Amino acid sequence: MVRPGIYRKITRGLSVLFVLLILSGCAFNGKAERTASTLSSAYCKDPVVIYKINGDYDEVWEDLKMALNDRGLVISSVSHVGEMLERTGKALGRTRKIYERAKVMEFCSAVVSRDMLEVNPHYISFCPYQIMVYSLPGKPDEIYISYRHLIWKDNDRNKVLDEVEELLKDIINDVRELHKEYE
Repeated sequence: MVRPGIYRKITRGLSVLFVLLILSGCAFNGKAERTASTLSSAYCKDPVVIYKINGDYDEVWEDLKMALNDRGLVISSVSHVGEMLERTGKALGRTRKIYERAKVMEFCSAVVSRDMLEVNPHYISFCPYQIMVYSLPGKPDEIYISYRHLIWKDNDRNKVLDEVEELLKDIINDVRELHKEYE
């Protein structure tokens, strides 16, 4: 027997999810292909881009820093996600290891960010840009590098968001190329 009110909570939750999908452009955009000016259904299926590199974590991290520096970009902060989860997991009595190692690199480009924010000041939500670098337990030589697609509620993607994604992709591809993982 279903408890009174549970159906209403489920329905409300599904309604909220549906509205969020519509607002993000992930529902009913009517286009399956990706163009430079259209939010594609691929962004909705895969909101995160993930690449795998076989190599040493520290080397991959240093190569990523070098790829940023080569473009005149500066790291604004580093989040030590793996260490934080280890530390807080112990405090919570939760010992499952999630990552072998994991960090998030945050950075900005004055030119690209200015271009982006002049188009839409609400794009500040995408700043600073982030690239995640992590490995999974028991697989320290399989390094993942990822970033989030810049998904906006309008179906008509602005060219400037594609330019930011190109920057993220190019930085990661520099690292992949150094490790002979470039396609």
